[in-house]
Amino acid sequence: MTKYANIALSGPLRKTFTYKIPENLEKLHLGQRVLVPFGKMKKVGFYIGTSSFSPGIRYKNLIQTLDNQTYFPKDLFKLCIWIADYYFANPADCLLSALPAYFKNKKTSQYFWTTAPCEIPQNVLRYFKPGYKLSSQVIKDIQLLEKNIFRKLLEEKSIIEHWLDEPHNRKSKISGYKIESIDAWDIYFHERQFQTEIFDGIKPRTELIQNGWTDYQLKKAVEHLVLVPVYIEDSKIPLDFIKPKDDLDKIILTKNQQDVVEQLLQKFSDGFSTSLLHGVTGSGKTIVYCYLCREILQKNKSALILTPEIALTSTTLAYFRGFFGDKVTVIHSAMTEKERLESWNGIREGKYQIVVGPRSALFAPIDNLGLIIVDEEHDSSYKQDDPAPRFHGRDSAIMRAKINNIPILLGSASPSVESYHNAMTNRYTLYELTERPGNAVLPTVRLVDMRVDRLRGDLPYISYTLKKEVEARLQNDEQVILFLNRRGHSPQMKCMKCGHVPECPNCNLRLTYHKKGNKLTCHYCGHLTPVVENCEKCNTVDFYFMGVGTQKVEENIPRLFEGARPIRMDSDSADGRKKAYEILTHFSERKSNLLLGTQMVTKGLYMPGVTLVGVLSADALLDMPDFRASEKAFARLLQVSGRSGRAEKQGEVVIQTFNPENEVIQDDAGQDYSGFFRRVIKEREELWYPPFSRIVNFTLSCEKENLLEKETLLFREKLNHKIKTQNLTVQLLGPAPCPIYYLRNRYRRHLFIKTNQVIKFVKMLSEWEDVESRFKLPAAIRINVDVDPDDMM
Repeated sequence: MTKYANIALSGPLRKTFTYKIPENLEKLHLGQRVLVPFGKMKKVGFYIGTSSFSPGIRYKNLIQTLDNQTYFPKDLFKLCIWIADYYFANPADCLLSALPAYFKNKKTSQYFWTTAPCEIPQNVLRYFKPGYKLSSQVIKDIQLLEKNIFRKLLEEKSIIEHWLDEPHNRKSKISGYKIESIDAWDIYFHERQFQTEIFDGIKPRTELIQNGWTDYQLKKAVEHLVLVPVYIEDSKIPLDFIKPKDDLDKIILTKNQQDVVEQLLQKFSDGFSTSLLHGVTGSGKTIVYCYLCREILQKNKSALILTPEIALTSTTLAYFRGFFGDKVTVIHSAMTEKERLESWNGIREGKYQIVVGPRSALFAPIDNLGLIIVDEEHDSSYKQDDPAPRFHGRDSAIMRAKINNIPILLGSASPSVESYHNAMTNRYTLYELTERPGNAVLPTVRLVDMRVDRLRGDLPYISYTLKKEVEARLQNDEQVILFLNRRGHSPQMKCMKCGHVPECPNCNLRLTYHKKGNKLTCHYCGHLTPVVENCEKCNTVDFYFMGVGTQKVEENIPRLFEGARPIRMDSDSADGRKKAYEILTHFSERKSNLLLGTQMVTKGLYMPGVTLVGVLSADALLDMPDFRASEKAFARLLQVSGRSGRAEKQGEVVIQTFNPENEVIQDDAGQDYSGFFRRVIKEREELWYPPFSRIVNFTLSCEKENLLEKETLLFREKLNHKIKTQNLTVQLLGPAPCPIYYLRNRYRRHLFIKTNQVIKFVKMLSEWEDVESRFKLPAAIRINVDVDPDDMM
C-alpha cells in the first residue's frame, strides 16, 4: 500500500507538501530531514507526519532521507509545531531554528565512483579510481563527453551521490581502528584479494596508512563492519574562557531566600506550574536558581536556564559553572559553528545536565528536562522580530514546560505587566525576595532637572550634580556606571551653512556618526558611507555633530572627570563571543573605574565596587510611539539603578531628565513597582490592551507607495469580512504608515487587531491562506504577521 508523507519546506509559503514514500525507505521519524524534488530543484525538508491521497494529483517520490534518525526529541518537535501554529510561522523555519548552523548551510552533493568498472564507458575509464571523490571539473568533463552520461552513471549506481555527513563526524577525529569481527575480516579481504595482516587492539590510523591502507579501504571496511573507528573526543569546554565564579559554596542563603527555595520545591512537585519570582535588584535571584537546580539534578533531571541576551549569558554561566562545574554548557548564536555543534551534540548525548543561553537555547535537545528558568522574564529581547519565526521565548518556554509537565520559574525585579497580572489573578504563583543579602540596601535615587542644572558649552548632557558625584566616587576609589541608550558618536551630522543632514538612501532616516572609522551608518539597514569633507548640497566644510552617543561621552570623559579610567560597553565595542565578557571582567577586576554603556549594562551585573549609577537621559526611553514605552522605560531605569550599592556601602542613582514630574520617572525614583503596576494596568484595561487582549500586527511593504496604499486597504476589507464571517470578537485598527515608514528601500504600512480569541483568529488566517496563497496579495507586496508583537515600529 502506497504511503504518503507531509513535508515542510522552508520558504515564504506556510503550507506543507505531500510526497510518496518509496518502498525502499525505512520508517520515517517526526522531524527527520529528507531530500525532495521541488520544481526543477532538490530541497531539504522535514517529515512532520503522514498524509492522505487526494485524487487528481500527481505525487512525486521522496528522494532519500538525509539522516538515519531524527534530531528532535518528542517534546521539542511538539514545541516547534506549536510555535508554527500559534505564531503563524512556517513549520520548516521553526524546525530549522532548533538545529545548529551546520544543518542550515547550503552544501553541494559529493560524488564517488563505485567498484564496478564494467559499467563505465571506455571514454570515461581514464577518470576511474574506485572510491575516489569526483572533483567538479571531472564531473563537467564527463558531462561534456556525452549529454546524459552522468545521469546514466547515477542510475546504474556507477556513481554514488552522498549528501550531508552525520554531525558527530565533525566533532571529533578518528585516531585509529579496531577489528570488529575476525570472520568478517577473513571473508572481506579474501574476496578482494587484499594482502594485509590481522592486528590486535587499536591500530593508529597513521600506521595503517603507512602500511599501505588507502582511505577508500578504511571507509569500506567500516561500512562492512570489519573495522570500528576509534574517535578522539574533543574535551574542550564550550566558551572555556568564561571562568566559574569562586566561593559560591560559602554563600549561605538568607531566611527570605531559604523560605522561597523551600516553597518553590514544594510547588515543583505538582508537575506543570508557572511561578513568578519578583525580587528587588540585588536580592540574589541567581543563587536561588542554583539551589533549585541542585535539587533537580539530584533527581537525575536536567534544567534549562534562559537569559535575555548573549552579554548576560556569560554572567549567568559563570555562576552555574561555579556551582555545577562541567555539567553546564551554553548555546547561543555568537558561538562559532564548531562550538555550537559540540555543545549541541553534548546536550543530545546527556553530557550536560544544565543548559544556559538566550532565546535560541529554548530549542536545545535536552533529554529528561525537569525545570525551566526564565531570568529577566520582562525583557523584550525574548521576542524574535525578524526573521521568522517571530516567537516569544518566555511564552514558548511556558509551552515547553507544559508539554513536559514540569515547572517553570519566571524571575525579574520588574516583571512584565502581563506576568504580574497573571500572578495577581492566580494564573501564576507569586514569590517575593524583598531585601538584599548581608548589609547591602537599596540605593537612594535623586532626580536632576536638566532644565536648570547642566553644563554649558559642548557638554550639555552632563549636570553639575552628576559631575560632582562622579568625581567624589572616583576620588574615594569607588566605581561608577554611566548609562546612555544611544550608541555611536552623534545621532546626526548637520551642515552649518545650509542645514543639510545626511540620510540613509535605503531608509530616509538620519545617519549616525561613528568617529571610529570616521563613518556614517544606518542602525536599521546597516548602510555605511565615509564622512565627506564637503557638504553634498552647498559644498561647505563646516559641520556640527548634533546630539550625543556613547562614543562622544567616552571621548569627553578625560575633560569631565579627573582620574577616570573609562571602558565602553555597547554593541559596537562588545560584538562577538568574547568582548562583552572581557569588558565586564576588566571592570570587575577594577582595571577600570568607570563603565559607560547602553542597555547592555542595565541588568544582571554584580559589581560590588559600584556605588554610583548615572542615567544621562531618562527622557529618551519614554519618547517611543508604543503602548509599552512606559513599561520598558520603568524596567530599564529600575534595572540600571540596581547596579549600585551591591556591597556594604550604600549606593546612589542620579537620573537626569527634562521632565522630573513624569509619573514613570517618579515611580522609578521611589522604586515603587506596585504603584507603577496599578496605574498601568488600569490604563491597559480601559484601552483593551494586553493582558486584557492579544495583538496581531500586520506589516505590509512595497517599493511602490501607491500600490502599497491600494493593496493595504483591499487587505483590510478582506480581513474585516473574514472576521465578521467567523463572528470573532476583534477590534481592527488601521491601516496607517509605520512609525518608520521607509525602510530598506520599501514603504511600510501596518494594521493590527486586538482580540481575546487569538487562537481562533490565527486559525482563521491559516485557513484563509490555504485557500488564497499569501492572501492573494501581489508578488510586489510583502506581508509579515506578528502575533503578540513587542515592537510596533
